[in-house]
Amino acid sequence: MDEGAEVKRAEGSPRATANTPSETIALPEHEPWWREFANALPAAIYMTDAHGRLTFYNEAAAELWGRHPELGQTEWCGSWKLYRPDGTPMPHDECPLAITLKSGVAVRGVKALAERPDGTRVPFMPYPTPLRDASGVLVGGVNILIDLTDRVHADQIQQRLASIVESSDDAIISKDFNGIITSWNKGAGQMFGYAAEEVIGKPITILMPLDRYDEETEIIGRIRRGERVDHYETIRQRKDGTLLNISLTVSPMRDAQGRIIGASKIARDITERKQAEARQTLLTRELHHRTKNLFAVVQAVVSRSFAGKRTVEDAEAAVLDRLHSLAQTHMLLLEQEWKGTDLLELVRHEMRPFATRVAVSGPTVILNPQAAQNFALALHELTTNAAKYGALSVPGGSLSIEWRVEPSGEGPRPASDRFTFQWQERDGPPIKHAIQKGFGSTVLEQVMSQYADLRPLMDFAPEGLTYRLTGRMEALAPATEASRKP
Repeated sequence: MDEGAEVKRAEGSPRATANTPSETIALPEHEPWWREFANALPAAIYMTDAHGRLTFYNEAAAELWGRHPELGQTEWCGSWKLYRPDGTPMPHDECPLAITLKSGVAVRGVKALAERPDGTRVPFMPYPTPLRDASGVLVGGVNILIDLTDRVHADQIQQRLASIVESSDDAIISKDFNGIITSWNKGAGQMFGYAAEEVIGKPITILMPLDRYDEETEIIGRIRRGERVDHYETIRQRKDGTLLNISLTVSPMRDAQGRIIGASKIARDITERKQAEARQTLLTRELHHRTKNLFAVVQAVVSRSFAGKRTVEDAEAAVLDRLHSLAQTHMLLLEQEWKGTDLLELVRHEMRPFATRVAVSGPTVILNPQAAQNFALALHELTTNAAKYGALSVPGGSLSIEWRVEPSGEGPRPASDRFTFQWQERDGPPIKHAIQKGFGSTVLEQVMSQYADLRPLMDFAPEGLTYRLTGRMEALAPATEASRKP
């Protein structure tokens, strides 16, 4: 055998060389171009004789297999083990090249997995072709193995991204430059009420109120320039006609050559956030208004609390008690975002130290903020007087607080109903001190009169103080809510 046909043996053979770029056996001397060509290719290539024994492979094939198989001994394929795409073992004599050599027909479109000695598996697609001599006799085969690892990874990434898009709560939509919807995820269906088949192929403007059409022209213009639209807050329309506050992020979509071919949109429903912001704004305005009123009330409390007081300490105690009662009411109003508070809650807070001696009854009555503030002050003055001079100043005294709401017969509106509130003390000491003509009497007689048809009744009878107020619910109830629950 001359030098051109010298056999280069596989790794493990006594004549193997560490730096051999390929393995060959008995290739004709007049075909050295074939070895050079095959070794220069990055694709894995190998050849067999007509019986399937390996006669040649390049280094790319050895890298794919993770080994250097022995030429002339290894049959059909140089991989350690073979598997079908579903993971079931594939015998070497059933591999695509084996079928090609046995049938004489090239096998195409088959995928397989090659397992290396270290256990890793490489997905590949073989392209086996039978080799024939000039007379048409089958003399062997050649196989090209295309490593699909990168493609499989790309497919896996694409599947993950598709899964993320499909499972997202945000609406993710793509469209072309004509504004025609080309994709639609479940989040978009939930947000806008359309199924994918109802909107794909339709213009994106079906989601836009008429007064927002100009936005589409501006957005498409920016996308054509390669710009991205971030967190653009706007209004969109559901299938049922309801409007949504949304935040849009729009990005250019590019093809494999980097050309912009459309846009992808991510829409997030911010309706609840906008409603919360509106509530916060309203609450801030209301708080500002109430704070101004509160300063006026505090000023009145401080200035009138000194009337009839013999010492600064007495006046200070009166001021602090009244401000404490006022603060409790404001806490209740804040908890309800200044929408109003329940009369029962005001009574319970004020009467907590005397709970076992007080009987309370009445339906649910929601007071507007101003009425709640005034009722709290009135209850505080009545309680302070009872604790100092009335039924709550002696162990055997008792107190009943009740209110009722009666239809006025003037219409179905709860605001037109009549409201009666009564404070009744019993078994107290003989009355020696009426409520002094100071802040307390001003609240009970003058301030509370705005909720009464007639001047509030305050009777210092021997059996105990009676305080009664009768008026219309419309003076007490919040402006936009029902004043009474059944």
